[in-house]
Amino acid sequence: MFRPDPRTLTALENLADRLPPASAESLREAIRTALAASRPDLTDALLCAATLSPDLDRVLRAAACRATAARLAARHPGGTVELRVPPFTAVQVGFGDGPRHTRGTPPNVVEMTGEVLLDLATGRVSWEDAVVSASGVHAARLAEVFPLTAP
Repeated sequence: MFRPDPRTLTALENLADRLPPASAESLREAIRTALAASRPDLTDALLCAATLSPDLDRVLRAAACRATAARLAARHPGGTVELRVPPFTAVQVGFGDGPRHTRGTPPNVVEMTGEVLLDLATGRVSWEDAVVSASGVHAARLAEVFPLTAP
């Protein structure tokens, strides 16, 4: 869940102002929907922004990476693989049958840039074509969660 904050909302509105009219309307609709909920969550609006514009500014890229990682961790609880997206976020993703990481260096780590995470989440890039640093026997299991579809 990514709670709305003024900086992120301003950046989303500024992005909408730069998009073609149809794309801008879809982003604005995603923002309105997120804000109308009893517990506002900008995750879908941020994923919409990442889908519409692959070149997000740092504020939106950071917010979209954090929201995407949080959604992955919520959908796949556990500690099988640690996903690292420096300098924005790191989360643990579980698959039910892998090892549980609790302390020290995790045995299964996948590290990628924010751009690669958003490209994978939106389906612009497949796991096979993505540039990631992966270690551990279960690291490749992370491919199962991409692209990140709506709930």
